[in-house]
Amino acid sequence: MTRRIHSWLTIAFIGLALILPLPGMLEAKAEARPSASSSGKEAKASQGAKTRSARSSKRRTRRARKRAQRARKMKVCKRRNGKRRCRWVAKFDGHGVSQTKLREEPLDKPSGEVWVYAVNFREEIKVALYDDEGELDPEALAQLDHLFRCRRTGEERAVDPRLYEILSTIYDHFGQQRIELVSGFRDQENQGSRHFHASAMDIKIPGVPMRKLYEYATSLDAGGMGIGKYPRSGFVHVDWRAPGEKSYRWTDHSGPGEKKPKRRRSRRNRPNS
Repeated sequence: MTRRIHSWLTIAFIGLALILPLPGMLEAKAEARPSASSSGKEAKASQGAKTRSARSSKRRTRRARKRAQRARKMKVCKRRNGKRRCRWVAKFDGHGVSQTKLREEPLDKPSGEVWVYAVNFREEIKVALYDDEGELDPEALAQLDHLFRCRRTGEERAVDPRLYEILSTIYDHFGQQRIELVSGFRDQENQGSRHFHASAMDIKIPGVPMRKLYEYATSLDAGGMGIGKYPRSGFVHVDWRAPGEKSYRWTDHSGPGEKKPKRRRSRRNRPNS
């Protein structure tokens, strides 16, 4: 009987020894559960922050892309049949000209008469390019060079005589109306511009639509000319390209003094206006 009691007590003590640590273990587990839960919340919060940051970055990228697209385009509105019609166009659109689309026949020699009014200086001259022997007159060229001077610095440079001959041809074609010179030589930092090299001019003729002047100027190109139209400013750009460069055409919808939007172009197709 005593042995049985002793064995039962032993079993009871062993059971108590096994049962007594349970509260401590439960407390440890209870403490561990909140820490695991908090770490999970932190991980979710971190992941959420990363997701929000990525979305925000994408939104900024989309907005920047839209701003860049808007900078390269503009809204042009015209009235047709009493209705106002608008469309989005590229501010600058240019392309090279293949040899097959250029003039094949050589140009006839113009009369040499030129009547030009410089808009920026409010000066005008009417001269003959050729002397009695049919050669270019240095005095007439000097007068035109003075009229084509830079409007900012007043510096003069010898303009390419071929440009004056084109000017005389245009003058003859449109009934010898006075031609307005918007810009000739420009002493600017952009040395790639044909204005800087005194081989470009921006012109318009009162009463003659810009498109008509542009189309006639393009018909004179037998190779090596750059011709562009500026609808908002209302003038046509005519130049002689650098040696080896192909003919180029473009339309620039930017306003007076407004810079063209930056766009990636290959050097071969860069307009150099």
